[in-house]
Amino acid sequence: MRISPLLNRALKTGSIILILGMMWSCSFFGDRKKGEYTPIEFDLQKEVGPFQGLGANVPISFYSRRMKVLQTFNELGIKYIRVKRDAENWDDILALRASTSRLGVKWIYSLDAIPPQFLNNYGRLVDLKGFAIWWAEEVDELLYQDVPADYIELLDTPNILRGDSLSLSSDLFNDLIHATRAELDLRDFQNVAIVGPGLSTPSIAGDLETWYMDLDQAGFDMLPFWSVHCRENSIDGEQTGAALGTLFEYLDKIESRKPVMVSSFTTLETKFNDIQYPDPNQYDLLGNLNTFESYYYSATFSLPYALRVYSNTLDLLKHRQVVPFLHQLYDAPADVKYKKRSWGLLDLNGDEKPVFSLLSQLMKRVPKQATIVATLDPTHEGLNALTFKNQDEVIVTVLNESLGSKSIQISLHGVDRKLTVHSVELHYSPVLFPPEQGKKDMVETEVLEIKPRYDGANDTYVFALMLKPQSIFVGEFHYK
Repeated sequence: MRISPLLNRALKTGSIILILGMMWSCSFFGDRKKGEYTPIEFDLQKEVGPFQGLGANVPISFYSRRMKVLQTFNELGIKYIRVKRDAENWDDILALRASTSRLGVKWIYSLDAIPPQFLNNYGRLVDLKGFAIWWAEEVDELLYQDVPADYIELLDTPNILRGDSLSLSSDLFNDLIHATRAELDLRDFQNVAIVGPGLSTPSIAGDLETWYMDLDQAGFDMLPFWSVHCRENSIDGEQTGAALGTLFEYLDKIESRKPVMVSSFTTLETKFNDIQYPDPNQYDLLGNLNTFESYYYSATFSLPYALRVYSNTLDLLKHRQVVPFLHQLYDAPADVKYKKRSWGLLDLNGDEKPVFSLLSQLMKRVPKQATIVATLDPTHEGLNALTFKNQDEVIVTVLNESLGSKSIQISLHGVDRKLTVHSVELHYSPVLFPPEQGKKDMVETEVLEIKPRYDGANDTYVFALMLKPQSIFVGEFHYK
């Protein structure tokens, strides 16, 4: 029996539809053709640990009255600030303290250099007891001025040479902790804790490990947090998260694991996508020279810099018991005008730079009492991702730092209740300005629509989306 061409075509079409249907049913939860998307998977039952908020370094020499302090701290999830008092600027300190107290923000006082009266001619600490008394008197003065200290960090980056020698060595650090604690307790400041050692890097190469080894048990017990800096750049040859991970492996090995305050993190990179931007340590003079508030420009005004800092933030939070401190919350006039430095997340007018715009889009959505969930497998090709959750909400973010679009598929495993989509947004800059123009990249928001598929047998939600080049995705989901 001969089949007509029309019927033959219909049978072929039906067969194709049947085959495609079978393929779709088999691939319903992710087994699509290899290379069609990049899978990003989370298991919501595998938690890194509780999210303890972010910290920020705040230039205490200038309190920006143009900055909306309460809004800024809320949107960034700031729980700690680190300050250095180098002048009798009590009005500015009190104004800032009044704002942060309403939010329950804890203050850490640090010090750039040991007062010279306690040093010898080579810049080395010789009057240890005198320096301990100085710190106790400083805490007393802060309380008298109604800006009490929650924590003190005895010296910032004590492992950095000052002159021909270290002003503070690892063995002296242990002795100084004991002496300072005794002086604080003598004045009934038992509630003021000491953090440290404030090293310039999380590396434990060479003599750096002695800062953890030279503490006796009593000294170790006095520190509620370790503190270290973590500033990623290509010269170090190691990413921020990996460097911190190496430190934790070492601390676990010597049974010295503690929560870590990364007392300053950023990126020191200034070249992105073969484009060189002005170094924030020495910005370019551009535009209207009549006022320094509008003519300065550095890498911190660019989207590529913001994406790198965003990615470093995610990498740090993937480690248990870590509080990352933003390198500088806002630009201060003295830094910009006299030192040509521009590290802030806000400019001199209190306006957002791209790094603030991106971070705030995530942090203002992180729910209270959230825990952190990392991806099951490491991300590659310019992608990075992290999830926050509590009993009511799940916040997912994915970063695309590359110059190309990325088709991704996100899988949320271990979902024990129904999830509903609350908001799904993509944040990016439609135009990236070349550095010679001295213009700030503007961040725009695109609202997306997704339809997650639910696999009840595996307690999994799956959805796909396309990430624009150099963008971040933030999705907010609520349990029903």
